Formats: sequence, structure tokens, C-alpha cells
Amino acid sequence: MKQNLVIHFMGPDKPGLVRSVSNVVNQFDGNWLDSKMSLLAGRFAGLACVEIAADKEDALTLALQNLQGVVCTVEAAEITEEIANTRVLGMNIVGPDRPGIVHDVTLALEAHVANVVDMETHIAAAPMSGELTFSADASIEVPYEMDWSVIADQLDEVATKLGVDILLDDDSGQ
Repeated sequence: MKQNLVIHFMGPDKPGLVRSVSNVVNQFDGNWLDSKMSLLAGRFAGLACVEIAADKEDALTLALQNLQGVVCTVEAAEITEEIANTRVLGMNIVGPDRPGIVHDVTLALEAHVANVVDMETHIAAAPMSGELTFSADASIEVPYEMDWSVIADQLDEVATKLGVDILLDDDSGQ
């Protein structure tokens, strides 16, 4: 019987970090399915979903936890009930950096049963002024029957409060 596992790994950025994790997965005949990885503040972090024989799960977990210079946690992948009949909306946020942007936006989304399925954020100096600018690109999932203009209106209120621009667009092609 096969088991899907989610592996979270992190360590100082250096060549070979991903290879060392993948070596262990390969050593136990695991199949690397999906992953996301990123360098952030000198640390390299990743999430990977792997498939492995259920009887090798404990040995794989122990081997990953014993990797030198890499912190790994392993969890069984949970089969979650997907929201039936959903649409994906793209969301873009841009504006002067300040505390609370992600908090206030995600609070408004949660109030409307919107689920963040992917998000990347960045801080960079604006080209002309040098002022720090926050930007985010995200995909959010909402029930299809929901009038997403209601979410857009609430996000407009959040945008005004924070002094940022928040744009939603329908990524579903519908």
C-alpha cells in the first residue's frame, strides 16, 4: 500500500540541499510528486509531496530527520474534501509597505469563505522614490455560486484603509 507524505525541509542556502532530501526519498524508493521551494533571507525552504510504500514511512522519516544541516518534518498527507464547484480568482496587491497588509487582506477573505491556495509576497524599493513597496500575487478559491464582487467590495475597503491597490480577476476562464 502506498502513502503520500508531505515533507517540509529548510536549511542554510547551499548547493546540494534539495539533492540531499531527494537522495533520501530515492533511497526508500519514494516518488517525488509535487513541490514548492524558495530562497528567503538566506534560508532555503521547500515543501514536497512524495509517495512511498507505507511500510517505509517510519524509516524515511527518521532518515530525513537525521540529515545534517537540514531541518525536516514529515506528515501524512491528509485527504481533504475539496470545496465543490469552486472558481479560482487571481489577486494582486501593490502599495507602500506597512505592517498588517497580509493580515487584513486574509481576514477579509476568510470572512467570505475564500481560501488562499497560492501566494507570493515581495518587498522592493520603488524605482523613482526608493520607498519600500509591498507586492503580492495570489490565487484564491471561492464557491462558484458566490458573487465575488462582494469580496471585491470588501477588499476595496481594506485597500483604502491600508493605502494599497488590490485587484481581483477571474482566472477560471468562465
